[in-house]
Formats: sequence, C-alpha cells, structure tokens
Amino acid sequence: MGLWVELLIVQTIIGYCFVMANDLIGLYNIRDLNNMKGDITLVKAHKRIGWIETTFFYCITIQCLIMVFMALGGSGTPPFLSIGNTSGIHFMIGGIVGTILFSFKFIIAHFKKNIIYKYGQFIGPIGFVGWSLAHWTSMVNYFFFYSGETIFLPKTAFSFIIAALISFSIGTAIFLGVLARRGGSTTNSRWSVHQIAFILHGITFGYEGAAKDLLGTPALYKYVIPKTYGFLEKMLKDVLGFDLKELEEMNLNKALEAFTKKSAEIGMAEKLKIKWESDHVFTIESVNCSTAKVRSVMKPEELTNAICPWAIMAAAIVNKSTGKDLEIAASEFNEIGSLTKVTLKE
Repeated sequence: MGLWVELLIVQTIIGYCFVMANDLIGLYNIRDLNNMKGDITLVKAHKRIGWIETTFFYCITIQCLIMVFMALGGSGTPPFLSIGNTSGIHFMIGGIVGTILFSFKFIIAHFKKNIIYKYGQFIGPIGFVGWSLAHWTSMVNYFFFYSGETIFLPKTAFSFIIAALISFSIGTAIFLGVLARRGGSTTNSRWSVHQIAFILHGITFGYEGAAKDLLGTPALYKYVIPKTYGFLEKMLKDVLGFDLKELEEMNLNKALEAFTKKSAEIGMAEKLKIKWESDHVFTIESVNCSTAKVRSVMKPEELTNAICPWAIMAAAIVNKSTGKDLEIAASEFNEIGSLTKVTLKE
C-alpha cells in the first residue's frame, strides 16, 4: 500500500504540471476569451493539455475510490471518514468537493463549448480550484501526516517544497513552450492566413446580404459560387501554395478530403468536417474557426441567413467537380464555428 500511495503522489505532481500550464493559458487570455478564437495553436494546446490533466485527475480518482472500498471492507472505522484529521479533510474536501468542482468544469468544457467561451473566466477557475483542492490536500496529508512506510518519496517539508516547485516550474515551462510554438517564423504565416480569412468573412457577410436583397438568393448560387472558385484558384495557389488544379484530377470525396486537410494545415480552422447525409446533401462543419472572432463583434441579427465562407469554398469545389448547381442553407453559427447544409440540385 505504501508504494501505491507514493505513486499516487507522483501522479498528482505530474498532473498538476499540466493544470498549471492550462491555467496560465487561460490567464493569458482572461480579459477576453474571444482572443483565443482563431488562434489555432493556442486552442489546440489548451485542449490537449486539458485532456491530459483530466486523464490524470480521473485516473487518480479511480485509484482513490479503490482504496476507499478496500478500507471500508476492513475492520474498524477508516480515518478518512472523520473530518478531524488530514485524511478526512482530503477525502471530504479534496476528494468529494474537488471532484464535483472539476467535473462541473469538465462537463461544460466538453459538452457546452458556447458557454465556456462566454463564461470561461469564471468556469475555468472553478475547475482549477477543484483540481487544486484534491492536489494540495493530498500533498499536505502525505508529506506531513501520512504514517505509512515510504520507499522512495521522503515525507519531509523539504520534499513538499521541491514537489511544489516541480509542478510550478514544469507547468510554466509547458506554457512558455506553447507561446514559443505559436510565435517565431510561424506567426507571420498564421496571421496572414487569419487576416485573409477575417477580411473575407466580413466582406462575405456584407455582399451576401446585398446580393440577396438586390438579386435574390438564386443569384448567389448561380454566380457567386462559380466565381468563388476562380478567386480561390488564385488566392490559394499564390498566397498559400495550394493548387486547386490538383483537386480537379481527384474524385469528389478525395478533393473535399484534400481541401479539409489543407484547411487545417494552413490554420483556416482546427477542423473542417464534411458529412454526407445522402447522395445529394452534405454538411460542412468548422471547428475552432479562424474567423470566429468576427462573429464576436456582430449582433445576432447580422448573422441571419449568413453563410460560412469555408462552406462557400467547399461548395465552389463541389460545383466545379460535379458541374451541378447548389443550394446552401443559412449557416448555424456557434461561438467557435458553424454548421452548413448544402444540397446538389438535379
């Protein structure tokens, strides 16, 4: 049991490194989480580090629950059932309260991304407090009050300080590494793509409204989409090194797959997902779109009947590949992307 306890402490020290890193990423954007929209490198790091800290948290929690059931099956009253000692404090506050707080943040972050962007400056710290309660109550209990035998992790105040410094130092190093990765030679490329997308998005919304008001919706499908392909040929090849001529030699599915892959590589969005609902209907979903920040400064009514520019690009490729007219439904926008349905007309 002693070795198991020590290994749990090592796990919480390592896990807390990632907690610190993710908290620093959040603090870096705490004034306005909209600043993270379009910052694909930072968003990916925030998400991946979040999954790592979550994995550590629940792996440790499961092991602790196993220990609890083992103790309850023994003789006598387990010490963790009393709040009057550090084992009880760790179990009640670090274990129960900490798990509730962290799980609250995890559920919202995973299933309610719109809410996390709107209220992340409050929800994020709740998860951090939950992890911290579990971490620090276990650290204090082990290094100062644990009575079991130890094998490789000394129970001293000095060891406690070293363990704390390890988490803070490595967490800060991970955070600085993320900032370094999004900087340097990649910054100019990332922002050039972002600016093109940003401007295109804003202009698209304006011209969509004008085209529909003046010419009607069919004109948008008949003239704008084919013309978009001609623009894409020049812009993608000259600016981004993506030759659409290559797509013309592929079948439709391969062409769309190549487009979505390249879109992610150049930072248009973290992911572009294309899903065929039937032979004539497909949806285009952008996740962590580079232009999402545009919509954070727009009123909801300004998005009425608007179409995601990436959907127009994908539709242009489909139009070129099949020669068929298309009908694009208004996009369903959220805080970090959109979902658009496209129908091929016979």
